[in-house]
Amino acid sequence: MATESQRSAEAAPAASAARPKLAPPPPTPGSDEAKPQIVRVETPLYSAELSTRGAGLTSWKLAKYRDSTAKDAGPVELVTPGPNGEVALATPFPELGLGDLALASFRVVSHDASTAVFEYTAGGLTVRKTFTFERDRYEARLAVELRNDSPQTVTPGFWVAWPMVQRGAPKYFDERLAVMHEGSVRRIPVGSVGDPGFIAKLTGSSSGTLTPTFEGDIDWVAAESRYFLAAMVPDLPREAIAKFLRGEEPKEADASLGFRPVELPSSHSASREVEIYVGPKDLSLLTEMGSHLERTVDLGYTWVAPLTRAFTALLHICYSVIPNYGVAIILLTVLVRIATAPLTTRQMRSMAKMGNLQPRIKELQEKYADNRSRQSQEMMKLYKESGVNPLGGCLPILLQFPVFIGLYYALQSSIDLRQAPFFGWIRDLSAPEQVGILPILDLPVRILPLVMGASMVLQQRLTPSTSMDPAQARMMMTVMPVMFTVLFYQFPSGLVLYWLVSNLLAVGHQYWLKRSMAVAK
Repeated sequence: MATESQRSAEAAPAASAARPKLAPPPPTPGSDEAKPQIVRVETPLYSAELSTRGAGLTSWKLAKYRDSTAKDAGPVELVTPGPNGEVALATPFPELGLGDLALASFRVVSHDASTAVFEYTAGGLTVRKTFTFERDRYEARLAVELRNDSPQTVTPGFWVAWPMVQRGAPKYFDERLAVMHEGSVRRIPVGSVGDPGFIAKLTGSSSGTLTPTFEGDIDWVAAESRYFLAAMVPDLPREAIAKFLRGEEPKEADASLGFRPVELPSSHSASREVEIYVGPKDLSLLTEMGSHLERTVDLGYTWVAPLTRAFTALLHICYSVIPNYGVAIILLTVLVRIATAPLTTRQMRSMAKMGNLQPRIKELQEKYADNRSRQSQEMMKLYKESGVNPLGGCLPILLQFPVFIGLYYALQSSIDLRQAPFFGWIRDLSAPEQVGILPILDLPVRILPLVMGASMVLQQRLTPSTSMDPAQARMMMTVMPVMFTVLFYQFPSGLVLYWLVSNLLAVGHQYWLKRSMAVAK
């Protein structure tokens, strides 16, 4: 079973996955094609800019979120225009035969503190776009109206596009296009749009490019990163169509939302509305907006999502006690360890008993080496006489596994950890910490993963030996800590901190249990 972030969209074959190239249309009367006019909207939460060229967004900056931890960092920008200046929420209308209206020069009909109206007229066709902005929410509404005063019948699809540009290799899987189609969330990294899937490449079953297309029952279409989101919600989900189109460069793509074409005779008009959310991936805000937008937050496997929500809420409770998310992670780890202590104790006792039985087990294996059936009978008899369950060391681990997965996603998806400092050199719990760089290898020096690896070595030394060969045990004592250290070296410091504290608590628990069992013996 895959998480929602791991599900890839089923692609429908198409002649080209790239956005269509159309000629710019003639300018509408009253517009200035040479100098596009900028309309600005300021709210306490964000500032937005719209251009008459394409009548869409050229900027949407979040006032409460900074782009980096630097003191001179500006606000987070969620609009990445296309290479030809394509704006967000552009409406190309290629079916009208007027050219690419995403590059058209609209005129401003009216605008005030919360609304902006743009209009384009050519060939007897008039496109009117009305933007309405919410001042106390990260939301807006776009109404697109087409009036046909030409003698021909037209069939508009009312397509709206949001371009996205991949900003860096480390964020490859964080910058994605997403859609909720028929109750399931599908995601594709921006750099993968238009490429055949991994299996298709191996089998050679796809020779051309692919355009992911989803039709009907569309709840939302989005361009998302790890912590932020630009989502488009159709007013008619059953009539909606979503497409992911590759840009001119491999790191560019469009999330496009349209509708089934409607016949529009002469002297008739039609309109469609799209709700817009452009802001942080905050579960409470997304749930409040509706349309299942909270599903844009990756909470992990379906059966783990309730645990992820619970741990996220518990993390906020810990933060309310001591307003430092590093301390909150430590408190959360302690609470989890206390809750799972009975299972862990049972696991450790079972492993210790199994370790004590190893000499007798080896005797039975040597004595009945030629009779496997008798060997199994005698070993089960030995387990029963000693009160040992051979699966006792595995079952508690399996029961704790969902807890660890839920905690992982809670720490990975919580926007509150973004740029949240702990102390000293750990200034951002959502990113790997760093104290310097090795000059020759150009390798970042990180303390937390190294300490975490050392804690794993100490933990394995205290773990009772069971049936493993001593040579294998020594190898595992070296391989496992090294492997986890390398794995965690690129992890956010908040996750490494959780694992480090969990290991240290486990070491303390094992040491106490070993002493208590020695005294009892």
